[in-house]
Parts: sequence; structure tokens; C-alpha cells
Amino acid sequence: MRELYPNCFEEALPNGLKILFESRPERPLSVGLWIKIGSRDETEKSSGISHFLEHMVFKGTQHRTAFQISEEIDALGGYINAMTSKEYTAYYVDVLPQHLEKTMDILTDLIKTPLFQPDELEKEKGVVLEEIRMQDDSPSDKVFDLFTERLWESHHPLSRPIIGSVETVSSFDREDLAEYFALYDASRITLAVAGDINPAQLIRVAEKQLGMIPAKSGALPKRTIPKPLASSHTEDRDLQQAHICLGTPGLARSDTRRFALEVMATILGGGMSSRLFKRIREELGLAYAVSGQASYYSDSGFFVIYLGTDPKNASKALEVCWEEIGRIQHEPVPSETLWLAKEKLKGNLILGLESSHSRMIRLGIADIYGTHWPLEEVIQRIEAVTINDVQQVAKDIFSDESFTLTVVGPERQLTSIQQTLPVS
Repeated sequence: MRELYPNCFEEALPNGLKILFESRPERPLSVGLWIKIGSRDETEKSSGISHFLEHMVFKGTQHRTAFQISEEIDALGGYINAMTSKEYTAYYVDVLPQHLEKTMDILTDLIKTPLFQPDELEKEKGVVLEEIRMQDDSPSDKVFDLFTERLWESHHPLSRPIIGSVETVSSFDREDLAEYFALYDASRITLAVAGDINPAQLIRVAEKQLGMIPAKSGALPKRTIPKPLASSHTEDRDLQQAHICLGTPGLARSDTRRFALEVMATILGGGMSSRLFKRIREELGLAYAVSGQASYYSDSGFFVIYLGTDPKNASKALEVCWEEIGRIQHEPVPSETLWLAKEKLKGNLILGLESSHSRMIRLGIADIYGTHWPLEEVIQRIEAVTINDVQQVAKDIFSDESFTLTVVGPERQLTSIQQTLPVS
């Protein structure tokens, strides 16, 4: 057993499956199975299958029906759910510590013996297709999907929505699911646990439930770094608001400039005290929602500004965005502004780790990206960011040729928006 940092440990089963746990005495338990497979590992034909598989494992296993899965978790007073991202899939349960063994039995059953029954598969297709339509009907969701689609070269897996398309999801059959599920091998699975843990019990239960999972299975398509594709696109919809995403390629999660980027993003668009919020909403009254944030992948990332505004105000709001982007590149931020952004980041980080669930999520994501840093080190890295670091990272990621602009709204009222920014 290896100590990663105080109260956080790593162990491995003989088949290579990794166990991470953070001991938190007298706290509830959060148990997660993290699979190093996400939507960027899909082919164009199989787009959405990671997410669809996540749905289907809850629809019955060799030992439990879909109802029994829910009923048994409810009987523990627990909560079970799952999530799919571009680079991983996770299944998790929040429960009281005394229910570890039963929880592990249920959770591991999902990823060991799902049935993929044809009738359940067809029903779940209907559910996911409605989810796709719901997202498509949401302008704020749609504009973000268009942004990621247009940010990088066509057909790159990162440019596709996690959920897939109506065409791909409709085509999935049991054979497709079984073939993709076979990739859930021990080399791609990590058990992450946080809470009141008996380490010996956890390892014993993990060996019993996960020790027989095959060490290696088939190969995934090789991940490639996406090439930027600066562009602009407007989708015409009869709406009262124009929904806008403006952004640029950013940094990989492992890039140490990430901490400066987080500080910059906080100053520019992170909350009600940010520059964009104060100018666009508070001073000019041009929008209700306006924000800016950075997202990170293993080898790439992006920074994006989102706002929703009356179409007649869209060009003016974008002009303000461009002014603030230029300002943060060319004017050193005041010391007080830097201090406030750091304090906000540190406070959000610490308060966000109050629950065992958030600690488990942190363990899982750190394992996916190989960034096992103690909380104290992360805080130190935030505190170390300088005024020059903020200005430099803004210059690094912002350039006239790098921006992608996507808009969902009434095109006839947005004729001048394409001339607002230097995107082709």
C-alpha cells in the first residue's frame, strides 16, 4: 500500500485494477468505479455508445433486475448514479460506512454482468433519443455543442457530443454494446473510495468483487490531439434571446499554466464580481447570464465565454467581450483583483471538498489525469500565480486567429454579429 499524501492511499489488485481511498473518520462513504473510456474513444459510427452503455448497465444484470438495483440501494438509504464524459465513465454510490460490502456487491455487478436485453435496449434507445431531443431544444445546450463541434477539426471525437446523435444511437444493437463493454478491463478501471474506511476490509471486498476482471482486453482507437478550427456559425431559431459561445483552444489538464488560467478565467468571467459580469450585466444591462470558464482534457482544452442576450444587443455584448479579452492581455491586473480571484478559487475548492462524494470525485479525476496533488499543494500553486502569469497565459491562449463563435438565435436580427470579431 502506497501513501499518496496524508490519509490518501493507493493499492493494486493482482489483475492491475487500482484502488484509491481517502480515509475520513465518521463521515459517510462514497464509492466510485472509474473507467478510462469516454466519448473521445468512440468512432464516428459508434458516437454516443459510452453514454448509452452507462444507461444500459442499470437495466438489469445476471443477478438483479433494474428494479432490484434501485430497491436494494434504497434499502441502504443510499444514492446511485453514473456519468459519462469525453475521457471517462464513472459509476458511484453514496452510502453509510456500514454498508460497504453490500454497496460493492451491487456496484460491481453493474460492470461485470449486465444483460443488455433486447427489449430493454430498445426502450432505453427511446429514453436517450428523447434526451438528445431535449438537449437540441435547449438553446444554451445547443450553442455549446455547436461550439465544441466548430472549435476543432471536423470529425475529431472531441468535437462530437457525448450523447451521440439520433442516427448513431438508433443504430446500436446488443452486439455493439457487448463489444464495447468488453473494453471494461482491469487496466482501465479504478476503484475510488472516500469516507470512513476500514482499509483491510476495503481491499478484501475489492479482491472478492473485482479480482476476477480480466487484466487486458481489446485496444481502443489511438487518441490524437485535435487541431484548432477557428470559425463562426449561427443557427437560425425563432427565439427571444441570442445564445452565444465565444472561445478558443486552451490548455491540457497537466499543463502547469492551468492555475494561472483558472485565475484569469475567474477575473474575466467567474461569477458576479468578474469583469464580464460587471460590465455586460451590471453596468450595461445587456444580458442576464454571462460567464467564462476553462475546461481541460488530457492533451487539450478550451476557454469559453457564454452569454444570453436580446438579439439587438448581441453585437454590443460581444464588443465588450473583445474589449475585456484585450484588456487582460495588455493591462496588468491590479494586485487586489489578483488577490480576490485567488481567494475565490481557494474558497470554492475547499468548500467543494466538504463531502465524501466530492472527495471521491477528486480521487477519480486525479487518477484519470495523473494529477494526484494534495489539497495544500493545489492551494500553493494558486497562491503562486503572479500578475505576469495571468497576463502571459491570456496572451498564450487568445489570438485573433484562434476564436470560434457560435450563436443560436433569430438570424435576421443578427446580421452584424459575424463582423464583431475576427473569426472567419
